[in-house]
Amino acid sequence: MGVYRITGWGQPVGMGATGAIFAQVSAICKKNGAQNPYYVANELVAAELGRILRLPVPPGFIVLDANQVAHYASLDFNLTGVSLPPIIPGNFTTTFLSELGAIIVFDIFIANTDRHPGNLSAEYGQSPKFTLFDHSHSLLGAGTTGTGLASLQAAANSIVIGPTHAVISGVNDEALFLPALERVESIPNYFIASVVEEAANYGLSALERDGLRAFLTDRKANVRNLISSNKQLFPGITHWSVL
Repeated sequence: MGVYRITGWGQPVGMGATGAIFAQVSAICKKNGAQNPYYVANELVAAELGRILRLPVPPGFIVLDANQVAHYASLDFNLTGVSLPPIIPGNFTTTFLSELGAIIVFDIFIANTDRHPGNLSAEYGQSPKFTLFDHSHSLLGAGTTGTGLASLQAAANSIVIGPTHAVISGVNDEALFLPALERVESIPNYFIASVVEEAANYGLSALERDGLRAFLTDRKANVRNLISSNKQLFPGITHWSVL
């Protein structure tokens, strides 16, 4: 469970026996636009899938501005309020070696082509932890209105990640993928359908909704094969026996 930024403490709720009080929580918000009509849906679906996989993706929710425009709000995990530097991949992959497979499996699952050092955050020390964020270019992509289905179709049989992925160079054993593959493959279809149905309220056509649901339902069973068929992307793995 992550720790998130509070910007203000309010008055006691005045009900119940637990001493509850109101608080103001900081969040990072994104909205759709003419050139990016899928941001809200992409972020919402990616976050929900990341959370069910127990990945450190900040919780998120929908908020409305004064004009009733929907934004996806991701809880602010930056407790200092100062812009965080990008990770140094070598340090990250050494410290979080056991988690690299889960990050890569997740990015393949959600067709995330945009995992770079700037959308990973890490804290080192006695209790190291990391955070994954910014998934607006995944799934339906970052194209203009009407291009979502084409993005899904282009990704359907593609691993989508490449040698520039932020942590791919650190993977040195196929076993790193296996726990995450089992989790992805076990995601209930009803969960995928429910999350996509909710996301469809924020700019998706019926065809895009149905296409996204079908894409994720099919892809959860295909990530294993995509890794197996693209072993050349993982030069750090010198012996394969399972995948």
